[in-house]
Amino acid sequence: MREYDPVESDLIRQFTGLVVESLYVTQDFRTATVGCQYCRDTTLVSGDAITVALSCYEDFSWEIEGVYCASHGIDAVESVMDVRAEQQAVVSAVLEASGYYPPRGNFQPDALTLGDVTVLDFSPTEAGYRT
Repeated sequence: MREYDPVESDLIRQFTGLVVESLYVTQDFRTATVGCQYCRDTTLVSGDAITVALSCYEDFSWEIEGVYCASHGIDAVESVMDVRAEQQAVVSAVLEASGYYPPRGNFQPDALTLGDVTVLDFSPTEAGYRT
């Protein structure tokens, strides 16, 4: 049995149910799909296994920086983004259609969110000062 990690547990709690939408990633609410950051012709749907890169803006708000289909084998922050002086993470997840009410829009009943989240890598803010 793995040892309890409070940071990992908190990250899983924060990322579970997170809508797959950010400044960097846009899903198609009409079709409940999102594209893979690497293979632009790949359309991801509810039930697909994915890897997600995230960063925490000013240690306040987590932003999805990229969504990748499972075939890319991404498992570390350094594999998809530079280490910066902010919290960063890479997680595996499963896309779920669970609905989303955008701040300035209509309810999207099949919007994709993150489920079954596992933390693959975490880079704390301090790590960005060492690079």
